[in-house]
Amino acid sequence: MMKRTYLFFLVLLVYITDQQDLSAQQKEGAQTLSLLFIGDVMQHQSQINAAYDAKSDTYEYNSTFQYVKPIIASADYSIANLEVTFGGKPYTGYPQFSSPEALGHALQSAGVDCLVTANNHSCDRRKTGIYSTIDFLDNIDMSHTGTFINAKTRKLHYPLLIEKNGFRIALLNYTYGTNGIPAPEPSIVNLLDKELIMQDLKAAKGMKPDKIIAFVHWGKEYESYPNDYQTGLADFFVENGADFVIGSHPHVLQRMENYYDKERKKDIVKVYSLGNFVSNQRTRKRDGGAMVKIVLEKNKEEVQLKQMGYYLTWVYTPTIEGRKYWYIVPASEYEGKQAFFKPTSYEKMKVFIDDSRKLMEEENINAIEYTYDSVNSVWGFGK
Repeated sequence: MMKRTYLFFLVLLVYITDQQDLSAQQKEGAQTLSLLFIGDVMQHQSQINAAYDAKSDTYEYNSTFQYVKPIIASADYSIANLEVTFGGKPYTGYPQFSSPEALGHALQSAGVDCLVTANNHSCDRRKTGIYSTIDFLDNIDMSHTGTFINAKTRKLHYPLLIEKNGFRIALLNYTYGTNGIPAPEPSIVNLLDKELIMQDLKAAKGMKPDKIIAFVHWGKEYESYPNDYQTGLADFFVENGADFVIGSHPHVLQRMENYYDKERKKDIVKVYSLGNFVSNQRTRKRDGGAMVKIVLEKNKEEVQLKQMGYYLTWVYTPTIEGRKYWYIVPASEYEGKQAFFKPTSYEKMKVFIDDSRKLMEEENINAIEYTYDSVNSVWGFGK
C-alpha cells in the first residue's frame, strides 16, 4: 500500500512540475509557429477544360483541394509554388500556362497563405502574365513573392517578411530560368544568381528575422535524386544565412534533410523537391508529391525547430457521370479507404506510396512521414 501511495505522489509531483514548467513558459511568452510547404500547382489543358461549367460560364476548383484542406488549414502559414500565370484568356495549359483566377480563389479558400511565383513558367504570357498575376494576388490579398512589376516594387517588398504568432520569417524565391523567355522590362523574375542571392540574404538578415527561408525552383525534371547543382546551391544558401531551403521543379519527390549545424549553431532544413501538388502528369512518381511541415517554438528570443515531417499526397482523377475530376488526397489517410477509389486508381496510388516511402526511408535525414490514425481520426508523427 505504501509503495502505491509513493508512486501516486511521485506521478503527481511530475505532473505538477510539468504544469509549472508549462505555466512558466506561457508567462515567458513561449510561442509556436507551424509552416507548411506545398509543391507544384499546375493546370494542364485537360484540368482547365474539366473545371469549366458551361451553364454558369464559370470554373470550379474548390473540389480539387477538399480532401487536403483540413491539413492546409491547420497550419499557421502555408506556402505553395504557383507554376502557372493568371494571364487571362484564352486559358491554356502546357507549354505556356494561363489559368482561370478561380484556381487562386480555391487555393486561398483551402488555406494557402502565400504563393511563390518565380519558376520557369513565370513569363509564359510575357509582361501581361506577370502583371496580371501580381495584380490578381494583390486584389485578393494573397501574399506572394518571386516576380515583380519593377525594381521599385521589388526593393519595397523583397525579401517578403512574414509576421505570424510573434515570429518574423523572411522568405526568398528564385528560379533557374524562364524557358528562354526573358522577363520583359521593367518586370523582374528572380533568377538564381549568386551575387544577387548574397545581396538579398544580407537584406533578409537586416530584417532581424527568426528564420530565413529560400524557396527555389531548380534541378532536373523527373529525377528522384538532387544533382550537384542543387546540393551546391543549397550549401551556398545556408553558408550565407538561410535556415531552410525548399525546392520545386523536378515534378517528383527528392530527399529531405533536417539536422543541427554545429558550426553555425542552428537548425537546417533542406528539401530538394516537393514533387507535384496537382497536375495532369499521370506517369509513375509524377502523380503525387509531399507537403512538408515545420514547427518552430520561441521561448523569449530563442527559436528552436521542434518538429519536421511530411504528408504524402496523391492526385486522384476519376470520371463521374461523364465529367473528370482532380482530387488531391492525403495518401496515408486514403490508403485505408480502398472503396473510395476505382480499383486501378487505388493500385496506382499504392505504387506511388511505396515508391515514395522507399525513397524517403533510404534518403531522408530526420524527416519522417506524418501518418493517419484511422481509429482515432488523427494525424501522428511517424509510423
